[in-house]
Amino acid sequence: MSHTLRNASSVLALALVTALASGPAAAAAPPDPGTWAQFARTAIHPNTAPAETAFTPANVSGLAVSWKARFGQFASGQGGAAVAGGRVYIGGSDGVLSVFSLPGCAAGSCVRRWRGITGNGIYGTPAVTGRLVLVGSADHFLYAFPARGCGKAVCKPIWRGRLHDAALASVAVADGVAYLGDFGGRIYAFSVNGCGAQVCAPIWTGRAGPNLEFNTIPAVGHGHVYIGALLNTPDDASGRLFAFRVGGCGDPVCRPQWSADLLGQSDGTLSPLVSGSTVFMGSGTRFSDFPNGTRHLFAFAAGGCGKQVCQPLRSYETGDSDLTGGLALSGGLLYAGSQSTPDPNTVGVFTAFAAAGCGASVCGPLWTAVNFASGFESPPVVAGGVVFVAKGPASGFPVDEAVLSYPASGCGARICLPLSFTSVGDQQFYLGAPIAIAAHTLLVPTESSVDGTDDLVALQVH
Repeated sequence: MSHTLRNASSVLALALVTALASGPAAAAAPPDPGTWAQFARTAIHPNTAPAETAFTPANVSGLAVSWKARFGQFASGQGGAAVAGGRVYIGGSDGVLSVFSLPGCAAGSCVRRWRGITGNGIYGTPAVTGRLVLVGSADHFLYAFPARGCGKAVCKPIWRGRLHDAALASVAVADGVAYLGDFGGRIYAFSVNGCGAQVCAPIWTGRAGPNLEFNTIPAVGHGHVYIGALLNTPDDASGRLFAFRVGGCGDPVCRPQWSADLLGQSDGTLSPLVSGSTVFMGSGTRFSDFPNGTRHLFAFAAGGCGKQVCQPLRSYETGDSDLTGGLALSGGLLYAGSQSTPDPNTVGVFTAFAAAGCGASVCGPLWTAVNFASGFESPPVVAGGVVFVAKGPASGFPVDEAVLSYPASGCGARICLPLSFTSVGDQQFYLGAPIAIAAHTLLVPTESSVDGTDDLVALQVH
């Protein structure tokens, strides 16, 4: 691959990426309430919808299912929806990208407008940028389809990016570059404009060492790309955080600028979150001879520490359970999906911490959101002073799925019960796919455990 990477178009692309990374930042456009273009809305992964006005703590009790979009059968996983230009995009483990009209679905005509087909499963959330929609596939390719379709029922990709191994997570897009990790422990940077050919090589590839799986979603900010890795050896199943420079290193293959031990596994939607000069990352249970501790959430200096391995600025006490769904940050509060709870009669949903810390090296939670059933969880997502989480099972009867809501500022006590419980179905299979928020609508995937029907469910306040 290296000889391809040395061609003129890749050199030009590398120079452009470097200039974007080092030059002054352009003024950010105001958030569009009708857009949720990639996992967690933007490449820093805030998981917030700041322009959304339809949801408040006072009205979420009226949240109900408005429509459903059928996108497959036995194809639901950990990928969520992306929304842009009035279109809704969602991939499935059957390798199909499905596209719907958001206004059409709202008006009662929720038929698939077109689809893109890959050679294996799509396990992440699509990313929409300009006239392209990007998805990674387990067939070892990144696909760039025409976001507006092609006038046919099935559209071919405009270009594909070649990977060494399966892509099992979402694409992140920032400043004209698409970033994606693979099962073999590589991270890739591709120009979203392609290379002028049907199959493209990356601008650069990052590698960090053996026994690593890059199955989380890259986060981009502060001049770096951050990705969590699952470290899997016969003696240890844990996680690492790696930071690469967005402009690469001037060579086809780059090493990370710094890394950190996460003291637990890193996988799926539990991905980095960048806020200013800080990057937050959590972890799951550590399976090894090392004891699994009670600290699974960390804040690191985004620029590193001047060493190859960095210690956190601070850690957060996550209790007797590891992190589950993912992270969100809004109003100075960091929300971390976790089933830990101080009350043995409840099950945790997420825990709220002061994002700026507490003046000590280890900080405890401010409050914990709870319910009464253990299950897979989406990352928390914040809109209008409300935190939403999809969970399944949500009540344990029998295998239901629901969207729970909580006041973003807490309830004045250390344990908060949900403001609302909106059922998505009582016979569902759910693996924690993320919620998207756009056009006054919550979008969450689900799968029937009876016949395997996959639906993207839309919820609105009625």
